[in-house]
Amino acid sequence: MSKKYGASLVLSAIACCLCLLGAVALAAILPWGATTYLSDHEPRLMEHIAYIVAMLYVAIVVAVAVLTLLLLLLRVVHRGQIFTPVSGQLVTVIALFVILEGLVFGLLGLVYPPAMAVTFVAVTMGLCFLVVSRVLQEAAAIKSENDATI
Repeated sequence: MSKKYGASLVLSAIACCLCLLGAVALAAILPWGATTYLSDHEPRLMEHIAYIVAMLYVAIVVAVAVLTLLLLLLRVVHRGQIFTPVSGQLVTVIALFVILEGLVFGLLGLVYPPAMAVTFVAVTMGLCFLVVSRVLQEAAAIKSENDATI
């Protein structure tokens, strides 16, 4: 690992861990927080509170999966294995989970239409990650070919 990337990898890992802790904290207060917020600001949605909380729990689980995969990707980068098939595969799986997150918010949008904005952003980001994963896979193939010729 190059020293110039050391600090950014550490900061990225810390950010992922903090987000994981935040997800756990959010899961712990979600029923109370959703009920309090909706009863004060969106009382018409209280009839859908169970559905909303369930969809938000699914979204938290997907986010935890993405953060865990990002930590694995950071570990791969730390080991200097950037242009390898495993890095491309990890980014592909991350992309699919990000798209899944968008679909979860799409289901939430059935009762709370503004959630559809998250769907659009998540699916767009997921598609971007799919392109990046393909670039990484091509780079890994080129690297493997170059390593075999030397």
